[in-house]
Amino acid sequence: AAQNRFKFIFQVFFRTIATRAHPLVLFLDDLQWADDLSLQLISALVRDTENNGFLFIGSYRDNEVGPSDLLSTLLHELDSAKVQMTNISVSSISKEDVNTLIADTVNMPQYLSKSLSDIVYQK
Repeated sequence: AAQNRFKFIFQVFFRTIATRAHPLVLFLDDLQWADDLSLQLISALVRDTENNGFLFIGSYRDNEVGPSDLLSTLLHELDSAKVQMTNISVSSISKEDVNTLIADTVNMPQYLSKSLSDIVYQK
């Protein structure tokens, strides 16, 4: 009962601060490590049809999520409930792209930023 009240209070809070005129975007990373209660709260928020000014963006490492994991179960439930979702799969960045990014950021030729880029890429 207390968990349901907590979820309801969060829904009302989000409805209050997230409007069409002033939308709210919530981004949470590493959802593969989220616990059951956190995922239940996310589910309640994204299923709330009375909140039109809220956008949830979640990211996770799909290579760390199995079919029986809590997150996979939630995603399947949301899909079955016809909650609008967009999946974007992002692959690893290449060593060359890291070098280009760093060279552009520090405004130097790529051949000079290569050693720094190699270190960053390894990390």
